[in-house]
Amino acid sequence: MNFLESPLYKSLFNDNIPRIILDANDPDFTIIDYNDAFKSATYTIERNVKGQSVWVAYPKDDTKEGTKILAEGLNNAVKTSKKIQLPPFQYDIPSADMRSIEPSWWQVEIEPIAGANDEVDFLLIKTLNITDKIKVNDTISNYIEREEILNRKLFDTYEELASSNEELQTNLEDLRTTNEALANSRRDLQSLNAELENRIQERTKDLQSSRLLLQNIVSTANVAMTLLKGESLVIELANHKMLEIWQRPLEAVEGKKITDVFPELKTQRFPKLLADVFKTGKRIAMPEVPVDISYPNGEMKLIYVDFSYDPIFGTGGKVEYILATVNDITTQVENFKQLEESKSELQAITEELAASNEELSATNEELATTNEELQEAQESLFVKNETLAETEESLRLALASGNLGTYSVVPSTGKFEISQKAREFYGLPLNEEISWADVTATVVPEHVQVIERARVKALATNQPFDVQYPIIQPNTNEVKWIRVVGKSVPPTKLRPARFLGVIMDITTEVEHRLAIEESEARFRNMAEATDVFIAVGDLNGNATYFNNAWTRVTGRLMHELLAFGWVDLIHPEDKERYVNLYLSAFEKQEPFTGEFRILGTDGEYKWLLAKGTPRFHTDGTFMGYISSSVDITELKKDEIRKNDFIGMVSHELKTPLTAISGFVQVLQARAKKTEDNYALSALNRAYNQVKKMTTMINGFLNVSRLESGKLLIEKTQFQLDELLKELIDESDIVQFSHEIKLEIKEPVSLFADRDKIGSVVSNLLSNAVKYSSAGTRIDVSCEVIDNKALVSITDHGIGIDAEDTEKLFDRYYRVNKQHTVSGFGIGLYLSAEIIERHNGKIGVTSKVGEGSTFYFEIPLNES
Repeated sequence: MNFLESPLYKSLFNDNIPRIILDANDPDFTIIDYNDAFKSATYTIERNVKGQSVWVAYPKDDTKEGTKILAEGLNNAVKTSKKIQLPPFQYDIPSADMRSIEPSWWQVEIEPIAGANDEVDFLLIKTLNITDKIKVNDTISNYIEREEILNRKLFDTYEELASSNEELQTNLEDLRTTNEALANSRRDLQSLNAELENRIQERTKDLQSSRLLLQNIVSTANVAMTLLKGESLVIELANHKMLEIWQRPLEAVEGKKITDVFPELKTQRFPKLLADVFKTGKRIAMPEVPVDISYPNGEMKLIYVDFSYDPIFGTGGKVEYILATVNDITTQVENFKQLEESKSELQAITEELAASNEELSATNEELATTNEELQEAQESLFVKNETLAETEESLRLALASGNLGTYSVVPSTGKFEISQKAREFYGLPLNEEISWADVTATVVPEHVQVIERARVKALATNQPFDVQYPIIQPNTNEVKWIRVVGKSVPPTKLRPARFLGVIMDITTEVEHRLAIEESEARFRNMAEATDVFIAVGDLNGNATYFNNAWTRVTGRLMHELLAFGWVDLIHPEDKERYVNLYLSAFEKQEPFTGEFRILGTDGEYKWLLAKGTPRFHTDGTFMGYISSSVDITELKKDEIRKNDFIGMVSHELKTPLTAISGFVQVLQARAKKTEDNYALSALNRAYNQVKKMTTMINGFLNVSRLESGKLLIEKTQFQLDELLKELIDESDIVQFSHEIKLEIKEPVSLFADRDKIGSVVSNLLSNAVKYSSAGTRIDVSCEVIDNKALVSITDHGIGIDAEDTEKLFDRYYRVNKQHTVSGFGIGLYLSAEIIERHNGKIGVTSKVGEGSTFYFEIPLNES
């Protein structure tokens, strides 16, 4: 402590600023020395406190905040070896006569003094007693604040009284006028309503009478008639005459397109004629028209009809129906043709009789030439035989190239013929005589009856048959599958009745089918054993399979689930969203992922995460979906608990932050009045940090409210352009680095939640400032397009990659290269949810290195 006796020290220490030196012996902090100014400031002129602990010389009160501030400042100075500037604090000390405690406020600066080993040995403290300033400032502030409050109240009261008086007068006049107009309008509306009801009743009766009359005319008409609706030609009414021509019952045709009932008409001229009637509204009639028509048994028949197409117009003058009238004249046409043929034959006979004499006279000449004609016929027959032989050889080649064998069986004689290729299929000798018994001996025994039943049925019905059965080749014992197709051929003059047909080796096809069936069985076994909910749908969107996991959770069997028995179990809040998600993916034939709740057998809803994958045939055609769902109920419960915890913690943190913010604002006001620039700078920084934390906590709290359904949207009518101006003015107060330019084409009145829309704009403005360089411009525009308000905010900053833009509005998502900016990624998520709850949309366009444009649009007047 030799420096205490140094003249330089004494000259510097004994000035007008109160100074004291403490030993750094925490926690006592013994008083080493102090100057006269300090004695005056601390009322110790008459007593000596050197050598005493600072807490003994100036007794501390641990319940007071000032004691804690001073103690922490001394400890921090010793620990950090750095100068400490304490904020103004209250520390009450004894009066000069030690009889009372003087309320005192202090401003203290602590500077550590290191010894030879670089450890803090002493603390040099500058102390200012600012009690008088604090008292004066408090008194003046109270007076000013009270006066401002009174002036505002007086002015507001006067303005409210004046405006209320004017509004009352205006409202009284408006009410009188409105009441008169409403009374007149009500009388007019009542009379108009009564007149409209009478007209509607009369028109309805007329339409019903007209329709009934038309139905009676069509049903009782003695000609074939049908009523075709719309340009799709739907059969709405057909009488018994028409049904006799069609040979179909009414229920088989009613409500169907005529081209669906008779596909053969598509290639004929009738659809075009019907289309012309709809287009021109003119009647078409044609006599004796040939028509190819199919009957239910598959037979095609040519008939002749007289027909007419009469348009029936609707109320708008447009053709709505066509009345088709058909008269079947097939019998008359055929009789007429036969009559014409008979006339021709009769005329020919007459001519022949007339020429008989000439023929008889020429008979000799004809007989002379007969020998020559017979010779020519023999030559022609020889040529035809060669042609037939060539045809048979071509048939044999076709059968050989198609891997087909042939056979022939004569039931009456038992004669059996089989081709060489068929012998190879059965593994029978190629050059020996083969009987039907040799063939049946290769058949697996339990399938012999199948062949016999097919043979007997073919004999009885004279219809083709097609059977498949396994055989065991005698020479190799190899099992093969054979398909036999044939038919019974009736007897001719030259040949008896027999069976003819082809034999095919279908072993490969059967093996493929069995492999597919085995694969399907293996899939079903795996699907039934898993806890994953598996469902399969066809190309029309109808479910075709549900595994047992669905039955276990819903309590419903597969046939109940296939009949849309799972849809009514979806939670009402999830049904429309999930069904729309599925239909949208089905239309685009692309994968989808979605969450929904389904009611379990225990009466509780379970959360399922579903993933659907489209299925395609090998040729690329769409064949439906297969979806797998997993139970994520516990994950959802954990998420709910997490959100509840975040909401609770955020709510609890708001109370102390509010208090801290208030204290900092008080200290800011005092620092301004005392012109303490250092303290004011420090307090401004502290206040900015408190604001950041408040914003962050409010974000978490809003996320919690949003996901629990408690984020309310309270809509009112306000001017969006005025809100944008206010927010930009507020932004200019707290930031000076960017120029914000607002462009508004016209005033925009909006029905929405003003505070929530304001928070969206504030968040987008804040992001534009954060992610663009200082000195650049931010452009804000507002306009009305298609009855929607469009707001866009453009910066010229770092931009966003395309891969990040799709996830930018997800909760807690942050772009990797932007992590240098503080935040948790909830601002854009909240903004997107707020805009969605206003039935609007939000988006972004961006290019890396050039900047980004965030925009949102919401309806102007949607309630």
